[in-house]
Amino acid sequence: MDILKIERVNDNTVKFFITYTDIERRGFARDEIWYNRERGEQLFWQMMDEANEKESISFEGPLWIQVQAFEKGLEVTVTIAKTTVDGEQVDEEELDSLLRSAMSEAEDKETELSQDVLFETTDFEHVIALSQYAEAPVFKDLKTALYQKDGAYLLHVHFKDEVEVEEQENVMSLIAEYLQFSEQTIHPVAEYGKTIIVDDVFAVVRKHFTN
Repeated sequence: MDILKIERVNDNTVKFFITYTDIERRGFARDEIWYNRERGEQLFWQMMDEANEKESISFEGPLWIQVQAFEKGLEVTVTIAKTTVDGEQVDEEELDSLLRSAMSEAEDKETELSQDVLFETTDFEHVIALSQYAEAPVFKDLKTALYQKDGAYLLHVHFKDEVEVEEQENVMSLIAEYLQFSEQTIHPVAEYGKTIIVDDVFAVVRKHFTN
C-alpha cells in the first residue's frame, strides 16, 4: 500500500504526508531524519522525485520547507521560497537556518502521541483482512469503533493510558498495512457519520465476516 500522500496545493506549493512506517520501509531510521542532515535531505529528495513522477511536480529555485510531526508521521509542505523578506534579500544560509528551525520545532512535537487515531478505507474487505491479524494482546487494550461517512469506512482507535508508545506505533504500523490514516477527526465523524460497530470492531468483524 502506498502510504506517501501527495497533495498539490497550488502552482507553487505541494504537501506531503508520509508515515513513519513508510519512512522505515525506505531504509531510514526514524531518529536519523532528525539528527543526520544528509539522511534527512535524502528522504526529502526521494519525496520530491516521487511527486515529480506521479504528479509532474517540479520546483526550481529556493524552496521554503515546513515540517510538522504528528503521532502517525510527518507532514511536509514545500513552496518556492520568496527570496526577500520585508524587502531584504534572503540568502541560502538564511533559508537553511529557517529549515533547521522548522525541523527543530517538528522534533519537539514528534514525541507527543495522540490517544485517538482515525484510519479509513473505501473497501470493507480491508477491514475484514485486518481483523484477522488484530488478535495480539495489545489490541485488547484498545477501544475501537467503526463509522461510515461520505463513502468511506472510518476506524476509530483509542489508546488507553497504559499502552506504551512503542506498542502504539506497532499497532498503527499494522493497521496502516490495510487502511490509510485519515485527515478527519473523530468528533464530526461520530456526530455526522453512521455508526457501524460501536465497540470491539475486530472481534465483531471476525465473528460475522470470517470463517
